[in-house]
Amino acid sequence: MARALCPLHAFWLLEWAPLLLGPSAAPTALALNLDPVRLTFYTGPNSSHFGFSVDFHKDNQGRVAIVVGAPRNLGPSQEETGGVFLCPWSVEGGQCNSLSFNFRDEIRNIGSQTFQTFKARQGLGASVVSWNDIIVACAPWQHWNVLERTQEAEKTPVGGCFVAQLQNGGRAEYSPCRSNTMSRVYVGNFFSGDKRYCEAGFSSVVTQAGELVLGAPGGYFFLGLLARAPIADIMSSYRPGTLLWNVPTQSFTYDSSKPEYFDGYRGNPGTSPPGFPVLLILQMASYFGHSVAVTDVNGDGRHDLLVGAPLYMESRADRKLAEVGRVYLFLQPRGPQALGAPSLLLTGTHLYGRFGSAIAPLGDLNRDGYNDVAVAAPYGGPSGRGQVLIFLGQSEGLSSRPAQVLDSPFPTGSGFGFSLRGAIDIDDNGYPDLLVGAYGASKVAVYRAQPVVRATVQLLVQDSLNPAVKNCVLEQTKTPVSCFNIQICVGATGHNIPQKLHINAELQLDRQKPRQGRRVLLLNSQQAGITWSLDLSGRHSPICRTFTAFLRDETDFRDKLSPIVLSLNVSLPPEKTGVAPALVLHGDTHVQEQTRIILDCGEDDLCVPQLQLTAMVVGSPLLIGADNVLELQMDAANEGEGAYETELAVHLPQGAHYMRALGNLEGFERLVCNQKKENETKVVLCELGNPMKKNTRIGITMWVSVENLEEAGEHVSFQLQMRSKNSQNPNSEIVLLDVPVWAEARVELRGNSFPASLVVAAEESDREQNSLESWVSKVEHTYELHNNGPGTANGLRLSIHLPGQSQPSDLLYILDIQPQGGLLCSSEPSPNPLKLDWRLPTPSPSPTQPVHHKRERRQALLPGPKQPGERDPVLVSCESAPCTVVQCELQEMARGQRAMVTVLALLSLPSLRQRPLDLFVLQSHAWFNVSSLPYAVPALSLPSGEALVQTQLFRALEERAIPIWWVLVGALGGLLLLTLLVLAMWKVRHEGWRSPQVGTD
Repeated sequence: MARALCPLHAFWLLEWAPLLLGPSAAPTALALNLDPVRLTFYTGPNSSHFGFSVDFHKDNQGRVAIVVGAPRNLGPSQEETGGVFLCPWSVEGGQCNSLSFNFRDEIRNIGSQTFQTFKARQGLGASVVSWNDIIVACAPWQHWNVLERTQEAEKTPVGGCFVAQLQNGGRAEYSPCRSNTMSRVYVGNFFSGDKRYCEAGFSSVVTQAGELVLGAPGGYFFLGLLARAPIADIMSSYRPGTLLWNVPTQSFTYDSSKPEYFDGYRGNPGTSPPGFPVLLILQMASYFGHSVAVTDVNGDGRHDLLVGAPLYMESRADRKLAEVGRVYLFLQPRGPQALGAPSLLLTGTHLYGRFGSAIAPLGDLNRDGYNDVAVAAPYGGPSGRGQVLIFLGQSEGLSSRPAQVLDSPFPTGSGFGFSLRGAIDIDDNGYPDLLVGAYGASKVAVYRAQPVVRATVQLLVQDSLNPAVKNCVLEQTKTPVSCFNIQICVGATGHNIPQKLHINAELQLDRQKPRQGRRVLLLNSQQAGITWSLDLSGRHSPICRTFTAFLRDETDFRDKLSPIVLSLNVSLPPEKTGVAPALVLHGDTHVQEQTRIILDCGEDDLCVPQLQLTAMVVGSPLLIGADNVLELQMDAANEGEGAYETELAVHLPQGAHYMRALGNLEGFERLVCNQKKENETKVVLCELGNPMKKNTRIGITMWVSVENLEEAGEHVSFQLQMRSKNSQNPNSEIVLLDVPVWAEARVELRGNSFPASLVVAAEESDREQNSLESWVSKVEHTYELHNNGPGTANGLRLSIHLPGQSQPSDLLYILDIQPQGGLLCSSEPSPNPLKLDWRLPTPSPSPTQPVHHKRERRQALLPGPKQPGERDPVLVSCESAPCTVVQCELQEMARGQRAMVTVLALLSLPSLRQRPLDLFVLQSHAWFNVSSLPYAVPALSLPSGEALVQTQLFRALEERAIPIWWVLVGALGGLLLLTLLVLAMWKVRHEGWRSPQVGTD
């Protein structure tokens, strides 16, 4: 397991916390009050890294200024020496003045040794700190070398600091790691005590006692050390022009070096100085300890430690590491126990945001009694421009979520938040403010804290509402209602707030319900809410007000169980657009109380239902492809106390659709049911009563259509349950109805003959054998397959047997096989062996007779009562004649699909002449079967069937001449009848002329 040793100076800061920190920033408030709109900006020279370090400065007269480090600022000789600026405080900002220091390289000869300082690229301003009238500015990359004859100490970054006393203009330098020891001495001692690479001043702080503490991460050959010395002794010991001197009271941290080389970034993982705790951190290279802050965040009077690890990498859901940064909070335990595991981990949210690069105690920013903390993510935020996150102190430590996020007002790459400093009230309003440096933009932003108004709010309402007590009347409708009083009191306190306050208040009734479904309303307005303004003056003593509300009729709403929540919100009046408010309101800005409706549930006012549900299904099994309709028959009962908002929930399987439902109880004949979605599943909810009273039983019939069952499996399931909103035993047991799914395909086979019958003359003239004229007429036998569904049939086979093999002795000559609808057919033997051109017109079944001067009558032997001596028809089929077999296949036959095969044949005249007096019935026979249905469910049956097609063949009787005397007798009889008719008509007309006249003309 990897581990890292926290840099030693972090623990020095912890051990010396009482010295480093002043008294608590002040009294109390909640949420955040840093003004993100009215900012004050200070700007330094371009590319100077102005803002790399910042601090507040107050002189002896109480005047406030800002100290800003710019480690890449150009010196008088235009070399990059760094610089420090003092910016007098003004709301509008203003110009910053550069502090003067000695930026020249220096050389001094002392005896046989030559001392050299190198101040180019020394990074002056990498850290700055202010104390009373003193400003300390450090240059951690200032180099030092000592020459002695042919030897040297080597040019190394020992670092150093400049001390400026502003009131009297005094200056001093302090470089605790300078030494005149030659390099060979360190090599011979295995680098023990080697402070040549200190980089002293990389971090700096001044205790309340006036002691300067410098961090030197390269001391002791990169193990790191802390150097400390009183500022007064630094000023008194310094001699201008003296490059190597000693401050008698300075001290260093324990030298824990070993003969071996250790990784200076990680420190010695196996040892620690006596009396120093070791923090084991699981992730290496996270830069644990890059930033350190000490403050009391939980208000227990002991200082707590915050450590930043800006390169911490988090393992995410995709198993990739994301560099987000982290801050560790170590709460100091009671007693002498050492720090243990972190009490809280704050992790960044933006990739490469470097969360934890800087940590600043803010003091009690909102005056709630706990010190707050600012954490920077210089490259965080949605666009990578940088963020500063404010975390509130509380009794448990720190809030896990930021109470305020300050987004960078500067472009991307500005490093907004790389330096932070807080806990000082710069504008004298009683609230600590925050400095944020953005070295990439060479700017500093000042965030001022606004005064906080703490609201104190009371909301009083009775515990329960009795719908049976109608103690008020609605003015408009004169309807008696159950009413109750709501009492509200609002007050305010705060530090440095105006004497007169205007506060807006908003009361909402039953706020957890939609506006149209609220159960209580205000009596006067019949509205669910009201807003009004309060004017608090003097000591802002509470102002109270009483409202009367009423409970709506229980038929107007369903929910009688859940509490009725009343809420009161208070806020300050809004400022003009684009102007930040001068005050911030915290405290009891949102207060809730609740009441409930009294139920008929006995003395304990707790209804415990006993819901029972039984069910069965009618209409199974389900058939794939069919228009299935199931009838769910359910019996719902409550054998316990009242069940409120009771409903029947029917979870429908995939492909099922609700149609309608009926009940058998009075008032529930036509149930109110709605289909909804729950967790991507369709569910039908039917209301069963509110409440469903004790011993109520309802018979329910629900019709459901089910389709698209191809992927459903061997059964579908309906899940049924009765549900209520009661808190105790609210639901019935779940009932599962499994309905089997089967497959079926109903395939029909029909046959037809065209023509159905033929009449052939008794004698036919001789015709040439093997020619089309030797055949009487075409005969077609057609077989049609039809899939009536509901499913699809696979592997259909059709076999047709026809009498005849197209031989000269056969009655039928097979001409062609014509399949349709996807059928693939073959025959044995092959049709039309004589290669007849059967598409030419065929001769008439009765040959043309010579015309004689007499009429003859032809008579056919048609079906009817059998005459004596008449022969039975001869059945010509495959059982009595050679046979042609037609085999057809169809791979898939969908629902509604048709397929047809037609067999064309000719009647043979030579065969008919051989049996002149016989009647024939030509019969073909077809069978079909289906091998499978394309579904992974059982099949009811595999379709199969057969059909017969018959063609009847009749003989025409011999034609005879009509006798001539029949014609003569018929003609004479007709003339006689005509004569008698003429005489009768003449007689009637003659009698009409002789009749007397009746009346006049």
